[in-house]
Amino acid sequence: MLEGLLPVPRRSPNWLQRLLKPAEGLPESPPEDIRPSFGAIGPYYDILMSNVPYRSWVDYLQRLLDRFDAHPQTVLDLACGTGMVGAEIARRGCPRVFGVDLSEGMARVAAEEGRLRVAVQDARALGLRPETFDLVVCLYDSLNYILEPAGLSACFRGVRDCLKPGGLLIFDLNTIRALALNLFTQDNLRSPDPLVYSWRSQWDERSRLCTVRMWFRWSDGDETREFTEVHRQRGYADGEVQDLLRGAGLDILAVYDAYSFVPLHSRSTRVFYVARRGM
Repeated sequence: MLEGLLPVPRRSPNWLQRLLKPAEGLPESPPEDIRPSFGAIGPYYDILMSNVPYRSWVDYLQRLLDRFDAHPQTVLDLACGTGMVGAEIARRGCPRVFGVDLSEGMARVAAEEGRLRVAVQDARALGLRPETFDLVVCLYDSLNYILEPAGLSACFRGVRDCLKPGGLLIFDLNTIRALALNLFTQDNLRSPDPLVYSWRSQWDERSRLCTVRMWFRWSDGDETREFTEVHRQRGYADGEVQDLLRGAGLDILAVYDAYSFVPLHSRSTRVFYVARRGM
């Protein structure tokens, strides 16, 4: 088994192993500043996200693919989390869907639930063989967790390398406006659900970092557990993102206000990018 590859309760993943670069090319452990925020919440993440409309997200993804006449056969779900998006893509008939995520806890859920074949990898240092995927998709503001432009640039370069010529990258980001509005400040403390939470966010205009301090309590019969996580996201200006994409050798096809074909505008809180590796 290659280093970083989690066991998957499915048939032998020989094709997946061929996607990975030799193990010596993978980082042994992520540096302190990029260790995953989703450690403690991993086993409870699907409960927390039970109302997230994954199917609607993939509906929109399909509309984007139709718009650009793309018919991917091999897909990478980048920052796949527990694998819900990738599993929905596979359910709709895509023959090969592979996931990577920095959080071992999240990736392990995806693997153990049989949703995806997954590997634990940092998006800033992808260990994937060149020209493998027709499509790389990264949803739910995952790339906002990359806190330095140099890191986002490295991510885009890695994506470009693992895309086949003509392959697409589709991803979303929280806009600066969304982070500055402190939309992460929320709770469900009056809920009867077994998982309750309280989140408080703080925006720093100078650094463009949003820090979210999260408290959780899980109660199930005789078990009660409290835990905390601190999440940080960076706000990227559109021009900055486009410059990084072009610098990585990706052509920008579209920039849309989320879940629409309306161009990004000043009131957008989430933005989708569609980029392509040239032929």
